[in-house]
Order: sequence, then structure tokens, then C-alpha cells
Amino acid sequence: MNTAWLKRWLFTTNHKEVGILYLVTSFFFAFLAGILAFLMRTQLAFPSETVLAPPQYNEAVTMHGLLMVLWFLSPLGIAFANYFVPLQIGAKDVAFARLNATSYWLYVFAGFAAFVSFFVPGGAPAGGWTNYAPLTSTQYQPGIGETLGAAGLIVIAASNTVGTINILVTILFHRAHGVTFLKLPMFTMFTFWTMLQFLWAFPSLLAGLIMLEADRLLGTSFFTSAAGGSVLWDHVWWFFGHPEVYIVLLPAFGIAAQIISTFAGKPIYARKPLFAAVGVIVLLSYMVYGHHMFLTGINLTEREIFTINTETISVPFGVLMLSFIGTLYKGALRLTTPMLFALGSVVIFVIGGLSGVFNSSLALDIALRGTYFVVGHFHYVMVGASEFGLFAGIYYWLPKMTGRMYNENLGKTHFILSFVGFNLLFFPMFYLQDMPRRIVTYTADTGWGAANFLSSVGAFIFIPSQLLLVVNMIMTLRGPRAPANPWNSTDREWSTETTLHPSTGLGNGLGNGTTHTLSETAHETSPLSSRPLILCLGLAVSVAGVAFGWPVIIVGVLIFAWGIGGWAWDDYHGKFTLYCLVATRSSD
Repeated sequence: MNTAWLKRWLFTTNHKEVGILYLVTSFFFAFLAGILAFLMRTQLAFPSETVLAPPQYNEAVTMHGLLMVLWFLSPLGIAFANYFVPLQIGAKDVAFARLNATSYWLYVFAGFAAFVSFFVPGGAPAGGWTNYAPLTSTQYQPGIGETLGAAGLIVIAASNTVGTINILVTILFHRAHGVTFLKLPMFTMFTFWTMLQFLWAFPSLLAGLIMLEADRLLGTSFFTSAAGGSVLWDHVWWFFGHPEVYIVLLPAFGIAAQIISTFAGKPIYARKPLFAAVGVIVLLSYMVYGHHMFLTGINLTEREIFTINTETISVPFGVLMLSFIGTLYKGALRLTTPMLFALGSVVIFVIGGLSGVFNSSLALDIALRGTYFVVGHFHYVMVGASEFGLFAGIYYWLPKMTGRMYNENLGKTHFILSFVGFNLLFFPMFYLQDMPRRIVTYTADTGWGAANFLSSVGAFIFIPSQLLLVVNMIMTLRGPRAPANPWNSTDREWSTETTLHPSTGLGNGLGNGTTHTLSETAHETSPLSSRPLILCLGLAVSVAGVAFGWPVIIVGVLIFAWGIGGWAWDDYHGKFTLYCLVATRSSD
């Protein structure tokens, strides 16, 4: 085994390599989520199927949703942010390189904890991806799977909070001279607003998850109390959950905006209104979550306010759509694979957005809430629009990341199958307005068979077609060499093959140190560090130990102490050594 290669990828703190790790790992979790979705649609393809037993189906529904949203879509956006935000703003790396690697390894171990819950007594979490109380209590899920799954959610919430601060600081304080906020590239601008959402949404979720674990382990009654505990969880979850829709959507739209501008051969239309509209979306995203709670008994005034806010948020999204249309108007369009996926993202969002307006109506929401109409709606907005936009980014930036060109014909085939399969999968759900969500089966006399069959056919097209993307990415590694700027883009990341940065030499302490510049072909790396991996392993084992007992917790704490101690030693030992060197030279 090539240990140097393994050490490089385990201990790297380089923003590009961490970005690639995020990308590859998110695809692994997408594969797991896809298998669960395939099983679910097989179960629902025909009436009275028995592919999955009811407990297994509940676990599949729960883990599919969590893996797709928190371990695939969000991290894929973070992968691009890690790789390209520093390049787009002229930064050498992210602000805190080791903290960046820490965020990644927390994400990995959180996913491992969630995945392992399938194999523990009692099975995986089964209360839905929303973890509705009191379904998460020991009364309904006495096994350790729910405890372990919640521990994984705690760790990934910590991961996202740490990563958010890092990227925000990078954008705020590490921009090159002349890169003002209004001159930020589209992807970085959308990423900035997304990071603000991360910063506000995930700490509140983290607090709620700690309270949920306390209910299970310590006998508290935050969310199990009959005096409104379940409604309290609804507030905690949806204050995070609805902004999470835009957390996964906005990076994809940032990519789409950049791609549409590039392949229309025009600057983005109405740039300043677009910038402002995204900010309004971020603010309103925290003021609309109550439409998920119209049936929980919140008072009429609250319901009216959330209705108005939900309708209002369509206005800034309308500004985004008009900006995209204005950019396309009279443009010299090039329908490459990235452009097709970007346009597909916009079209799918419009369908999902129009269906979402119905849910802002209190009267209609009462009829549609908890049905497959809502399932179709949020998959169009949260999954389809996000996924197509992020896939556009993969094809757009593959030449930059690999130095090779992908197969265009295979890419377009991937788009066609994905677009047809996705719409066949989710559009029939709008006709299932009386089919409850999360039911394991149905009888033939319900009349739901035809729509469910079409949806399952769509799933059998859409899910396997994603293998074409993986095949294309692998083929790209041996594809023809890519030009430095294959799309003739004006964005900064394409301007040079490798960003150049000065490096200072100490010389002999007599003031004759040298400054030199890396060559264009030099490979940029940050120092390797094992500390993030060790620290995160210890933290993850400690948190997961709440499901297994004190011995596991103690082992985790010891590993964590080893990691944090080594981190501190690296920092202060290096500074102490440099201080001694300078003091010795001065005395000479």
C-alpha cells in the first residue's frame, strides 16, 4: 500500500483536498440514501407489497431523509465552497485550515454513527427525518438506535457550525484587494448568505438534540411532556428545518447563476437586486417555518402571520427567476452539460415553487398536510432543484479539479435520464392528494396504484442513472487534457492554473531572508496534520458512547484529550521554537 498517499488524504488540511474529500464522501452517503429510496419505491410500486416490514419501512424513510439532506446535499455544497471560494476571492486557503479538516472528520464520524444504528438492537431511528416527539422517546423507540442516531446528528450539527465559521471568516477577511462584496462571484455570494443560515440554524438544532438525548437518557421531559412537549420540538426542529431547505438550495442556485451567465455569454442580469433578494430569502426563511405547524394548535394570529410570510418569500425568489431569464434573453446560449443541468434546476424549482404556494394557504394546507402532495413539493424544491444545480457544478468545475475534460455525450445522456426520471418519479405525487405520507402499503381499492407505479418507474430510471455521473467522473481522470479555461469564463478561478502566493524564507537571521513565488505548475499543499482526525474520532466516540455506556465515553474522552493536546503542542511548541531561534540570533 502507498502509505504516503493514504497519509496525505487522511491528514490533509489543504482546502482543495478537503473539498474533494467532502465531494467523494457525500456521494457515498447518497449511494446509501439511494438504496433506501429504491427499497421504498419497490415497496410502494404495487398495492399490498411486502418487500419491507412496517418497522423496516419506517427506518428506511427516516434514514433516507436524514442521509439525503444532512449527509449528501448540504455537504456537496460545502465541498464546492471549500474548493472554490478561496480561489474565487484570491485567498491562499480557508482562514483556519486544521479547523476545516476538523469539520470534515466530524461529518464522517457523524455519518458512521448514523449508519451503524442499522445494526444495533432495536434498529435505526424510525420517527421520520423530522424526529418528531414523542416518537423519539424511549416509550416508542426503546432501543439504542435512536440514541445513536441523535448522537450522530449532534456531531454533524457541530461539524456544520465549525465549518460555517471558517468559510464566513474566509469570505469576510481573506478577500484579495479589490474584491468587494458587490464584486463577489455568484457562487461565493450565494455561499456567504448560506453560511449565515448555517450559523443561525444549526446551533439551535444542536441545543434541541441535546435536550432530546436528555429526555432519553436522563428522564427529563422537554419534549415528552403532555403540556406541549411535542409542539416545542416542532418549533425547535422547523426553525432549523425550513431554513435547511434554502441551505441546500442556495449554493445550487449560486452555481446555476454562474453557469447561466457563462454559457449565455452575458453578465448576470440585475446583479444588485439579485444580491439583495438572496438576503431577503435568508431573513424570511426563519419567519415561514410555522406553516409546517398549522395543524398543531398554534393560535390563529400566528397562522395568519406565517401564511403571509410564506406567500411573501415567493417575491425574492421571483427576482431570482427574473434575473436568470434576463440573463438568458438574447444570449449566445451554449447548451453544454453544465448549462442543461443549471436550466433543469431552474425549471424543477419553478414547478416545486408553484406547488409550494398552495401550502401557504391555511385552508389548503389542512387538506394537503401529511399527504404525498407535500412529498412531491419538497422533493422538487429541496432535492431536485438542489441536486441538478450541484450536478451542474460538478460538470462545470471537473476540468478545473482534474485538468481533464469529461465525456460530453455521456453527460447529456445523464441529464436526459435524470430529468425524465425525476419528473416521472415525483410529479405523479401531486395527484396523490389523499394518500398519507409514511404508510408502508395500501390496498387496490384506494385508487393510488397507477400514480405509485409511475413514481416507482421514475425511481427505477432516476436512481440508477446517477451511476452515469460516477462513470463519467472516473473516465474524466483519463480523458483529454482540458484547456486552462475551457468555458471562456471571466470568473477568477479560471484565470490561472495555480494561484501564486509569496513565501518568506528565514535566511540566516541577518535580515537576508528571501521571498519567492511558486511556479504555475507547483503543487499547493498545506502542512499535513493528524490532529483533526484524532480529535474528531475522540469526540465522536464520546458522543456515541451515550448509547453504549461509560467505558466507551471514557475511551472517547482519552482520544479527544490526545488530539487536543497534540493540537496545542503543535501551536505553542512551534511558537516557542521560533521565539528561541529569534532570541538566539539577537544575542549573537
